[in-house]
Amino acid sequence: MEYGLRLTTPGDVPADAREACPAGWRDLLPQGCTVALYFGSEFCEDRLPDLDEANAYCVAARDRGLEATLATPLLSPAGLLNVDRLLDGLTARGWRPAVVFNDWGVLELLRERHRCLPRRAGRLVNRSLRDPRAYRDAPGGAARRDGSRFARLRVLLQEQGVEAIETDADFEGGYLGDGAECGEIPMRRTLHFPFTYAASGRGCPLKAALYPDGGGFAHVFADPCPAPCQGKPLSVRREDTALPHWRAGNTLFYEPPQQAMRTWLRHADRLVIHAMAAA
Repeated sequence: MEYGLRLTTPGDVPADAREACPAGWRDLLPQGCTVALYFGSEFCEDRLPDLDEANAYCVAARDRGLEATLATPLLSPAGLLNVDRLLDGLTARGWRPAVVFNDWGVLELLRERHRCLPRRAGRLVNRSLRDPRAYRDAPGGAARRDGSRFARLRVLLQEQGVEAIETDADFEGGYLGDGAECGEIPMRRTLHFPFTYAASGRGCPLKAALYPDGGGFAHVFADPCPAPCQGKPLSVRREDTALPHWRAGNTLFYEPPQQAMRTWLRHADRLVIHAMAAA
């Protein structure tokens, strides 16, 4: 098993990615070496790094012998231009980060203007069921794993030059396949650990809460965001499920049952460890 590490600052990077994992999950993790440092945002356009911040992550990755991996979210046309400028700036400084795309426009951007950068399909490309309430009907926590449902998508991604697919633990399973369906050169399979996103959207309740009562969502899409979600995510309690939930900006995450996560490990070539739930 190889490991990636997702941090919210480019500061201290542990030599063993498992050290960054929340304590209650570490016993599930197999031996392996850390190969990649993830940064950016998979869920929030406002949280994309500027060039200086992205450069700092690339420096931190280089100094530790890791691959810098930029995560990008669904984007507006303006956001797509920002990503293009960011990649221009990074490549001008000599960096060649891998790019995780969740927007098909970013994939097209990589194919047309940044062909030298490795392409990885992000978690939002997998549209499987993630509703945490569904685990009430599966006491063992095992996913159904119908790999055939996703075979054509994996072939399409490979034809577009995508070298890896990434996901978190959804309820259906099968998205990562068994590593052999995509042709003579299977794509690498990556599992994000231990948080699964339940829902995400452009409207951010934390940003809206910065405005007077009744006026927040009138500004939430257009105004610049001061990133009130920076730091630790907010713990969320729900009456319809006992699973731990976390609010990180515009995205709600949960921790799946450990038995469900355990069944995913054998289907992954890389685990990306998240120190906390973060958009």
